[in-house]
Amino acid sequence: MKKILIIGHKGYVGTVLTKHLIKIKKYRKSIYGIDTNLYKLNKYSKFKKFSFLDLNADCRNIDLSKINPKPDVIIFLAAVSNDPMGKKFRRATKDINFLSCLRLAKAAKKINIKKFIFASSCSMYGASGNSLKKENDILQPLTDYAKSKVSAEKELKKISTKDFKIISLRFATAAGLSDNLRLDLVFNDFVANAVLNKEIELLSSGTAWRPLIHVNDMAKAIKWAIEYNFNKDFLSVNIGSDKWNFRIIDLAKRISNIIKGVKLKISDSNVDKRSYRVNFKLFKKIAPKHQPTMKFKHAVKELEFFLKKESYSLKNFRSSPKWSRLSCLNHLIKKKKLNDKLFWITNK
Repeated sequence: MKKILIIGHKGYVGTVLTKHLIKIKKYRKSIYGIDTNLYKLNKYSKFKKFSFLDLNADCRNIDLSKINPKPDVIIFLAAVSNDPMGKKFRRATKDINFLSCLRLAKAAKKINIKKFIFASSCSMYGASGNSLKKENDILQPLTDYAKSKVSAEKELKKISTKDFKIISLRFATAAGLSDNLRLDLVFNDFVANAVLNKEIELLSSGTAWRPLIHVNDMAKAIKWAIEYNFNKDFLSVNIGSDKWNFRIIDLAKRISNIIKGVKLKISDSNVDKRSYRVNFKLFKKIAPKHQPTMKFKHAVKELEFFLKKESYSLKNFRSSPKWSRLSCLNHLIKKKKLNDKLFWITNK
């Protein structure tokens, strides 16, 4: 039975992935996780205890040689996880998203772990216009976050071998309800604005393209990656679906048509340079039974229903430590629970 170590198992994606795997009998007693647990203000799930290990630790300080039992598969979800955070915490973004990922992958290879799964991002395509970007197209990262993903993937490819296989999952932008919900993602932000203010506020002209994927479908894709056997040493694959490729303005309109009585507000006429459409044919070809299945309307209504119950805490959600990752880090630094711009964890 494969033993699976999830680095970042208590985050927005990690909580959903953990619950997904726990429901599968063959994985129920073979998964364990490591996480800083920084973003716990909005956690509603009650985790079942893992069979082996549930450790609060910074991925920059993990010594894989001391992890017992040794995992067969490592899933690296840890990250400074969006562009505003990457802009403010540039060094930490590089340290965590790239350097620590590479260090752990090298350590995993040294102790004969067989597979390393890297949560990458379609944001590495940057400013690609209207053409559908394939895995072998030129990468044009515009932000520190995207650049960190490109750097990690480039170096991971160099160390992969037939005995140490690496899969880089280039995810579309995450969306939807999670047990560790964040509202600083475009889909979630729009639904929260619709619930709280009966309007959807765009912070740009809305002409940029962005692919989305529901977090449940991300978990399904990671489960596929755990089990997928491939001949190459390294594989990068776009994860998402054609149906969830949107211009931002069209995304807002679709949500406003589902949540009744919602108006659109465009606060800025500037065009977001981060614009990319993505081709998902490779994923569809090699993982036909693991394709995204979440219906758009259901995803909107599910999140709307939850947020209506939480409406008392949504005021100023864009700057709330409960709902915004950047605001949470700023809050923890102010409270001296994190230390300086690297946000090292203190002993307090």
